[in-house]
Amino acid sequence: MTTAYIVLAILMTGGTISTLGDSVKRKIRKERLSLFNLRPKHTISLVAMLTGMLISASTLLILFVADKDLRRTVFKPEQIHREIQSKQEEIKMGNHPQLEINKIGKS
Repeated sequence: MTTAYIVLAILMTGGTISTLGDSVKRKIRKERLSLFNLRPKHTISLVAMLTGMLISASTLLILFVADKDLRRTVFKPEQIHREIQSKQEEIKMGNHPQLEINKIGKS
């Protein structure tokens, strides 16, 4: 059920941002406004690009807030790699407690 809420939040946020970006583009086109001394045509392209970036950033933000494991995987891959290596070494050495339990159970 949580996944459905996450997808719904992403869709609603993306739709809201794209609607706001479209209304800003319409206003720029209608009033022939410009940002940073750009022509209105280029200003509209800039607004479209910024709108797309906002949609992508909000999607990532929602996913990172909703999923702790995803956040950890993206921001701390070295730590995960070290943990995997240490677990593999434990298995090779035979120091893994779960393996000992399985050996006892099979005897």
